[in-house]
Amino acid sequence: MTATGGGTNPATMATGPHGSADASALPPVEELGYSEAAAELDRIIAELDRGVIDVDVLEVRLSRAVEIVEELDRRIRGARERVSAILPRLESAGRGEGEAPGAATV
Repeated sequence: MTATGGGTNPATMATGPHGSADASALPPVEELGYSEAAAELDRIIAELDRGVIDVDVLEVRLSRAVEIVEELDRRIRGARERVSAILPRLESAGRGEGEAPGAATV
C-alpha cells in the first residue's frame, strides 16, 4: 500500500471515544512499504517523546511500534540474506568466471 493508494492514513493515528487509540483503523504493518512503516514508527516515537499521552493510547502505540520494529527487522534480515546470496555471483562475474567460451567482454 502506498500513501496515495487510498486506505487508512497512518499519519493520523486513529483514536476512538475518550481519546483511546483504535488500532483496527490502521493497516496491517505487513501491508506498509518500508518507508511508510519507518515513517509511522518515527511519528509514534515523536508522540511518545512529547510525553503527554493517555495510558490506553500508550499501550496501543507501544504495541504498534513493536510490530513495526519486528517487521522492519524481518525485512532487513531478508534483504541481507538475498544480497549475501547474490554477491558471490557478482564477484565471479567481475572476475570473468562462468563466462561462456568466446563471450565478449565489455
